[in-house]
Amino acid sequence: MHTDQELNYLTKSLLHHPSPYIIYELDGSIAWANIAAKYIFNLSKLDELGVVKIDDQITKNFGDLGSIALYYDTPIEISLREINFFMRTRVHMIPVDISSGIMLIELLCSSRSGLDALRKTIDCIEHNRIELAYQKQVNLETDEVTGVEALLRLQDGEGGYLANDEIIPQIEGESLFSLVVLESLVQLEKFFAIKQEIGFGDATLYLNVSAHTIMHPEFCKIFTDFVEKHSLAPNQFGLEVTETAELADMNVASASLNALKKKGIKISLDDFGAGYASLKYVRDLPIDVVKLDKHFTFNVSDPSTARLISFVTEVCNDLDLEMIGEGIETEEDKQAMLDLGCKIGQGYLMHRPDFLDSFIDKDK
Repeated sequence: MHTDQELNYLTKSLLHHPSPYIIYELDGSIAWANIAAKYIFNLSKLDELGVVKIDDQITKNFGDLGSIALYYDTPIEISLREINFFMRTRVHMIPVDISSGIMLIELLCSSRSGLDALRKTIDCIEHNRIELAYQKQVNLETDEVTGVEALLRLQDGEGGYLANDEIIPQIEGESLFSLVVLESLVQLEKFFAIKQEIGFGDATLYLNVSAHTIMHPEFCKIFTDFVEKHSLAPNQFGLEVTETAELADMNVASASLNALKKKGIKISLDDFGAGYASLKYVRDLPIDVVKLDKHFTFNVSDPSTARLISFVTEVCNDLDLEMIGEGIETEEDKQAMLDLGCKIGQGYLMHRPDFLDSFIDKDK
C-alpha cells in the first residue's frame, strides 16, 4: 500500500475514535485532528493548535528497537490560540520513509463524559476561569495553622462553579493535574505574595498533583524552578501526591521525590489507606507527611477503624513522619483523632475552604 494511502486509511479509521488524536509533523505543525480532538480544543481550524515541547528523545530514537515503549506515555506542552498547557499523551511514531516519520499523538481519554470534562477544563484555562480555594490544616491541640491545602475550583462561566464531585473524578484520570499545573502555579504566586501578612508565614502551602506528574522530569523542573524563582524557604511549598497507583516504578518515583525534596519541597502522601496508597510507599519513598483518608475519620467510632488509625500513628511516629487526619467535622471526631495520636487535622470543623480574598478581608 502506498504511504499516502496508508495515512488516509489511518486517519479515516481514527476519525470517529472516542479518544482525541492529532497528527504532529516534526516541524511543529498539526497536520490532522480527529473529531474528538477538535471537540475538546473547540477548534475551528488546525493552526489554532500546536505542539510547543515534546521530549526530543522520541524523535532521536525513531526506528531504534531499543526505544520501543520508552516514550509511549509522556506529557507534551500544547499551544492553543493564546495559551499553553501540558497534557498527558501517548505518542505513536508512524514511519513515512526509512529515516523519518510523523507522530500520532493520543490525548488520554476513555469516555464521552471524560471528553466533556476535558473540554470544560481547557475552556476554563483559556478564559481564566480557574481558581484555588484554600483550607487550613491545624494542630488539633493548639489550633496553630501548620499547613494550607490549595483546592481546585473551575468557574462555569455563568457566575457559579462546576460541581467538584462531578467533574474532578472525570478529569483526574484524563490529565487534570498536567492540564492545570501551570495555571495553578500562577494562582499560588498570589498566595505566596501575601502569605506572611495573612498569618501563614510558618505554614506549608500544598498543591495536589498526580503521581504521574511528579515522576516526569519536565514537571519536576517546573516545581523546582518555581521554588527558585520565589526564593522559597524549605517546607514553605509542598505537593500532595494523589493517584498513587501510578507509582509503579519505585526507582523513578524515589528519584523524582528526592529531587523535589532537595529543593525544600515537602512531600505528602495523600488519601493514605484508600485505593493504592500503601505502607510500601511509606517505607520505600522519601515522603514527609502521611495524609489519612477522610473515610477513616468518618468511621473513627468503629473499633476496628480506630485500631487501624492507631497503627498508622505508630508507624508515622517510628519513621518521624507527620500525620494529618482529613475530614474532621465534629468535636467528637477531633477528640477521637487526638486520643488515637493524630495531632494535625483538616476538615470543616476547623475551617471550610475559602478563596484568597476572604483571608485578606478577615485579616483587615
